[in-house]
Amino acid sequence: MSADRTNEPSLAQARRAAGLTAWAGRALMWWRRLRVGRRVSKAAPRTLFVRATLAIVIPTILLQLIATYVFYEQLWDNVTGRLARSVVGDIKMIAALHSDFPGDTNFEWIVQRARQDMRMAVSFKPGASLRERRAPAFYSILERELTNALENDLKLPYYLDTAPADKRVLIAVQVPDGVIEVLAPLSRLYTTSSWAFIAAMIGAAMVLFGLATAFVRHELQPIRKLARIADALGKGRDVADFEPEGSLEARQAGRAFLTMRERLRRQIQQRTEMLAGVSHDLRTPLTRMKLGLAMLDDGPEKRELEADVVEMERMIEGYLAFARGEGDEEPVPVDVGDLLEDVAGGARRDGGTVVVGFSGDLGIKLRPTAMKRCLSNLVGNALRHGRRVELRAQRRKTAIEITVDDDGPGIPADRREEVFRPFFRLDASRNPMTGGVGLGLTIARDVVRSHGGELHLEESPIGGLRARLRLPV
Repeated sequence: MSADRTNEPSLAQARRAAGLTAWAGRALMWWRRLRVGRRVSKAAPRTLFVRATLAIVIPTILLQLIATYVFYEQLWDNVTGRLARSVVGDIKMIAALHSDFPGDTNFEWIVQRARQDMRMAVSFKPGASLRERRAPAFYSILERELTNALENDLKLPYYLDTAPADKRVLIAVQVPDGVIEVLAPLSRLYTTSSWAFIAAMIGAAMVLFGLATAFVRHELQPIRKLARIADALGKGRDVADFEPEGSLEARQAGRAFLTMRERLRRQIQQRTEMLAGVSHDLRTPLTRMKLGLAMLDDGPEKRELEADVVEMERMIEGYLAFARGEGDEEPVPVDVGDLLEDVAGGARRDGGTVVVGFSGDLGIKLRPTAMKRCLSNLVGNALRHGRRVELRAQRRKTAIEITVDDDGPGIPADRREEVFRPFFRLDASRNPMTGGVGLGLTIARDVVRSHGGELHLEESPIGGLRARLRLPV
């Protein structure tokens, strides 16, 4: 029996633990269903400046509200209660003097002493009755404390009005032969320290808000600077060296960014050096093959081999262009309208029909050679599948938008992202007469993204395919 009794507490604890676990599981399930976390995240301010400022200001304001509540409910309430009991004590004494020393002469003496020593205006209405009394207002500390003092100390019927004229309180007391009315000044019942406390709290809150705003703004400057530098790097612009500053986390982010930039530079440099060697190694045997073919007699076999060599050169140029990217070209101010005219002129010389249209200020910093290659690839691809191309540009609020439309067969919507993959062609036969090597659109998107923009394909209003470029300004 003793062993069973020993196990009873452990079994009860296990049951309680199981119940708590089940309750926590249900609470987590309801939390997930309500998605409170997501709603709070959506309702929160978007900028870090506002979030950090609120994180400092809100707890302080809550602390001030709690302090104000404690002040009014404890300190100011007690002070008001003591003042109210003092006034009620004087009124009780006036009522007692009137009862113990009746007569007009004695009452005049009471009125005079009350005016001089108690700062009260006393009057007597013989044979009168009190008006109906109302309950004290809940929000009025003064009225509540006066009512408590009158109920507990005076022990006589009374009427209270805390809102008469001239900043005084009317207290009427029922005595056997009439009603004694007393007008007590608010200065005897009200302390100005409450207003001083409120002013001090508001002033402290304003000073705190100003200091918090200045502090957060100063701490966020390194983050804003790093964001501007990262944005410039994403748009392909040169980023000068800078000294990480600010908080420990901001300096860590700055050093990580500098390390990433150096890695990117080394990677681009190594790729450029490798491409120089690959270009030389590939062109040398092709040159020997072309010289060997030139020494052969003319015939069908020779023409086939020459066509193969030309195709190999074209493929090598496409591969190198894809791997080379924009190379060491520096961004310079360019007018996109002039660039479109240049690309359209080259396409027209090859026999294509290209219509150009643009409006607004189209000045922007970019790599002109790389962007010309991008647009030439898009226009060439459009002319390969259509007979007419429309090349247009306009300036939006935050970007310059370029569209390339053709009247060809277009591309199905579910395959428009696939064509950006390297060496991908919708024509599975890879016939060089029906298309390139599958790098034109890949190179175009790579160039646009190196400028911080984006390239998308969509349906064209003239019946074929539209390529839409957005270059941030």
